[in-house]
Amino acid sequence: MSTEEIIYPELSAETIEGRADRLLREFREGTNRNQLPVPVEVIAEQYLGYEIEILDDGLFSDPDYLGGIIFDKNLIQVNAAVERHEGRYSFTLAHEIGHHVLHRDIYQKNNTVGTGDGMCRETGEKPVIEKQADRFAAALLMPSTAVADAIDGMDDNVDTKSVTGMRMIASRVIEQGNFTNVSNSAMVNRLIDLGYAPEAKYQTGTAHDFS
Repeated sequence: MSTEEIIYPELSAETIEGRADRLLREFREGTNRNQLPVPVEVIAEQYLGYEIEILDDGLFSDPDYLGGIIFDKNLIQVNAAVERHEGRYSFTLAHEIGHHVLHRDIYQKNNTVGTGDGMCRETGEKPVIEKQADRFAAALLMPSTAVADAIDGMDDNVDTKSVTGMRMIASRVIEQGNFTNVSNSAMVNRLIDLGYAPEAKYQTGTAHDFS
Protein backbone atom coordinates (compact mmCIF):
# COMPACT_ATOMS: atom_id res chain seq x y z
CA MET A 1 0.00 0.00 0.00
CA SER A 2 1.51 3.34 -1.03
CA THR A 3 1.10 6.67 0.70
CA GLU A 4 -1.17 7.73 -2.17
CA GLU A 5 -3.62 4.91 -1.36
CA ILE A 6 -3.99 5.88 2.28
CA ILE A 7 -6.60 8.50 3.08
CA TYR A 8 -5.13 11.01 5.49
CA PRO A 9 -7.43 13.36 7.39
CA GLU A 10 -7.63 17.03 6.67
CA LEU A 11 -5.78 18.96 9.36
CA SER A 12 -6.38 22.61 10.17
CA ALA A 13 -3.47 25.01 10.36
CA GLU A 14 -4.19 25.34 14.08
CA THR A 15 -3.93 21.57 14.58
CA ILE A 16 -0.62 21.37 12.72
CA GLU A 17 0.76 24.36 14.60
CA GLY A 18 -0.29 22.75 17.87
CA ARG A 19 1.42 19.46 17.05
CA ALA A 20 4.64 21.29 16.16
CA ASP A 21 4.47 23.39 19.31
CA ARG A 22 3.93 20.28 21.43
CA LEU A 23 6.90 18.46 19.94
CA LEU A 24 9.15 21.46 20.47
CA ARG A 25 7.90 21.96 24.02
CA GLU A 26 8.42 18.29 24.92
CA PHE A 27 11.89 18.34 23.34
CA ARG A 28 12.86 21.43 25.30
CA GLU A 29 11.49 20.06 28.55
CA GLY A 30 13.28 16.75 28.03
CA THR A 31 16.63 18.17 26.99
CA ASN A 32 16.69 21.65 28.56
CA ARG A 33 17.62 23.08 25.14
CA ASN A 34 15.57 26.22 24.68
CA GLN A 35 17.73 28.18 22.30
CA LEU A 36 17.12 29.30 18.76
CA PRO A 37 17.68 28.29 16.06
CA VAL A 38 15.67 25.10 16.63
CA PRO A 39 18.17 22.19 16.35
CA VAL A 40 16.25 19.98 13.94
CA GLU A 41 19.16 17.56 13.46
CA VAL A 42 19.25 16.93 17.19
CA ILE A 43 15.47 16.48 17.30
CA ALA A 44 15.55 14.01 14.42
CA GLU A 45 18.56 11.98 15.54
CA GLN A 46 18.82 12.18 19.31
CA TYR A 47 15.22 12.84 20.33
CA LEU A 48 13.20 10.86 17.76
CA GLY A 49 15.87 8.25 17.01
CA TYR A 50 16.17 8.66 13.25
CA GLU A 51 19.36 8.13 11.29
CA ILE A 52 20.00 10.83 8.68
CA GLU A 53 21.43 9.58 5.40
CA ILE A 54 22.78 11.97 2.74
CA LEU A 55 22.47 10.61 -0.81
CA ASP A 56 23.26 11.70 -4.34
CA ASP A 57 22.39 8.53 -6.26
CA GLY A 58 19.24 6.65 -7.19
CA LEU A 59 16.19 8.86 -6.82
CA PHE A 60 18.41 11.50 -5.31
CA SER A 61 20.35 11.97 -8.51
CA ASP A 62 17.26 14.02 -9.41
CA PRO A 63 17.52 17.38 -7.60
CA ASP A 64 13.73 17.56 -7.41
CA TYR A 65 13.79 14.79 -4.80
CA LEU A 66 14.66 16.68 -1.64
CA GLY A 67 14.18 14.05 1.03
CA GLY A 68 12.31 11.03 2.23
CA ILE A 69 11.43 9.10 5.35
CA ILE A 70 11.39 5.34 5.93
CA PHE A 71 9.37 4.80 9.08
CA ASP A 72 10.15 1.11 9.61
CA LYS A 73 13.89 1.75 9.49
CA ASN A 74 13.82 5.03 11.42
CA LEU A 75 15.65 6.59 8.50
CA ILE A 76 15.49 10.07 6.99
CA GLN A 77 17.14 10.50 3.61
CA VAL A 78 18.24 13.87 2.27
CA ASN A 79 19.50 14.87 -1.15
CA ALA A 80 23.17 15.85 -0.98
CA ALA A 81 22.39 18.94 -3.04
CA VAL A 82 20.09 20.15 -0.25
CA GLU A 83 22.74 19.64 2.44
CA ARG A 84 24.84 22.42 0.94
CA HIS A 85 22.11 24.99 1.68
CA GLU A 86 21.45 25.27 5.41
CA GLY A 87 17.98 26.73 5.07
CA ARG A 88 16.76 24.06 2.66
CA TYR A 89 18.50 21.32 4.64
CA SER A 90 16.87 22.37 7.92
CA PHE A 91 13.47 22.74 6.29
CA THR A 92 13.77 19.32 4.65
CA LEU A 93 14.58 17.70 8.00
CA ALA A 94 11.74 19.56 9.69
CA HIS A 95 9.41 18.49 6.87
CA GLU A 96 10.30 14.82 7.39
CA ILE A 97 9.85 15.25 11.14
CA GLY A 98 6.40 16.57 10.23
CA HIS A 99 5.63 13.31 8.45
CA HIS A 100 6.74 11.43 11.57
CA VAL A 101 4.46 13.42 13.85
CA LEU A 102 1.45 13.82 11.57
CA HIS A 103 1.41 10.71 9.40
CA ARG A 104 3.52 7.87 10.81
CA ASP A 105 0.83 6.24 12.95
CA ILE A 106 -1.77 6.43 10.18
CA TYR A 107 0.65 5.00 7.62
CA GLN A 108 1.74 2.11 9.80
CA LYS A 109 -1.84 1.29 10.75
CA ASN A 110 -2.84 1.00 7.08
CA ASN A 111 0.37 -0.31 5.55
CA THR A 112 0.53 -4.08 5.13
CA VAL A 113 3.75 -4.22 3.13
CA GLY A 114 6.03 -3.26 6.01
CA THR A 115 8.30 -0.89 4.11
CA GLY A 116 6.67 2.35 5.10
CA ASP A 117 8.38 5.16 3.24
CA GLY A 118 7.67 8.34 1.35
CA MET A 119 9.73 10.52 -0.93
CA CYS A 120 9.18 14.26 -1.13
CA ARG A 121 9.43 15.83 -4.58
CA GLU A 122 9.57 19.56 -5.21
CA THR A 123 7.59 19.67 -8.45
CA GLY A 124 3.96 19.78 -9.48
CA GLU A 125 0.93 20.15 -7.24
CA LYS A 126 1.79 18.90 -3.78
CA PRO A 127 -0.40 16.25 -2.15
CA VAL A 128 -2.22 17.26 1.02
CA ILE A 129 0.22 15.43 3.29
CA GLU A 130 3.15 17.32 1.75
CA LYS A 131 1.44 20.64 2.36
CA GLN A 132 0.76 19.54 5.93
CA ALA A 133 4.41 18.59 6.46
CA ASP A 134 5.49 21.95 5.02
CA ARG A 135 3.27 23.82 7.47
CA PHE A 136 4.60 21.69 10.33
CA ALA A 137 8.20 22.40 9.29
CA ALA A 138 7.58 26.14 9.25
CA ALA A 139 5.92 26.01 12.68
CA LEU A 140 8.73 23.92 14.14
CA LEU A 141 11.58 26.06 12.79
CA MET A 142 9.83 29.40 13.29
CA PRO A 143 7.55 29.14 16.35
CA SER A 144 4.82 31.77 16.22
CA THR A 145 5.67 33.21 19.64
CA ALA A 146 9.34 33.57 18.73
CA VAL A 147 8.45 35.26 15.44
CA ALA A 148 6.11 37.62 17.30
CA ASP A 149 8.87 38.49 19.77
CA ALA A 150 11.29 39.21 16.93
CA ILE A 151 8.89 41.37 14.96
CA ASP A 152 7.60 43.26 18.01
CA GLY A 153 8.67 46.86 17.96
CA MET A 154 9.51 46.95 14.25
CA ASP A 155 8.42 49.99 12.24
CA ASP A 156 4.71 49.75 11.50
CA ASN A 157 5.31 51.38 8.13
CA VAL A 158 7.30 48.48 6.71
CA ASP A 159 6.50 47.57 3.12
CA THR A 160 4.65 44.27 3.02
CA LYS A 161 3.37 44.53 -0.54
CA SER A 162 6.59 44.25 -2.55
CA VAL A 163 8.94 41.29 -2.76
CA THR A 164 11.86 43.54 -1.86
CA GLY A 165 10.09 44.91 1.19
CA MET A 166 9.09 41.46 2.42
CA ARG A 167 12.60 40.11 1.97
CA MET A 168 13.99 43.02 3.97
CA ILE A 169 11.50 42.38 6.77
CA ALA A 170 12.25 38.64 6.73
CA SER A 171 15.97 39.35 6.93
CA ARG A 172 15.46 41.56 9.98
CA VAL A 173 13.27 38.98 11.71
CA ILE A 174 15.82 36.24 11.03
CA GLU A 175 18.58 38.37 12.53
CA GLN A 176 16.54 39.64 15.48
CA GLY A 177 15.16 36.21 16.38
CA ASN A 178 18.30 34.20 15.58
CA PHE A 179 16.49 32.06 13.02
CA THR A 180 19.81 31.41 11.36
CA ASN A 181 18.91 28.00 9.92
CA VAL A 182 15.95 29.15 7.81
CA SER A 183 15.97 30.75 4.38
CA ASN A 184 14.69 34.22 3.61
CA SER A 185 11.94 32.69 1.46
CA ALA A 186 10.80 30.42 4.29
CA MET A 187 10.57 33.39 6.66
CA VAL A 188 8.61 35.44 4.11
CA ASN A 189 6.10 32.60 3.79
CA ARG A 190 5.92 32.18 7.56
CA LEU A 191 5.13 35.87 8.02
CA ILE A 192 2.34 35.53 5.44
CA ASP A 193 0.93 32.44 7.19
CA LEU A 194 0.94 34.23 10.54
CA GLY A 195 -0.99 37.16 9.13
CA TYR A 196 1.74 39.79 9.18
CA ALA A 197 1.61 40.33 5.42
CA PRO A 198 -1.72 39.15 3.99
CA GLU A 199 -1.18 40.93 0.67
CA ALA A 200 2.30 39.51 0.03
CA LYS A 201 2.96 36.66 -2.37
CA TYR A 202 4.33 33.31 -1.28
CA GLN A 203 7.93 32.72 -2.29
CA THR A 204 9.54 29.57 -3.68
CA GLY A 205 13.15 30.68 -3.49
CA THR A 206 13.53 30.35 -7.24
CA ALA A 207 14.67 33.05 -9.63
CA HIS A 208 11.21 34.18 -10.70
CA ASP A 209 10.50 35.37 -7.16
CA PHE A 210 13.02 38.17 -7.66
CA SER A 211 11.73 39.40 -11.03
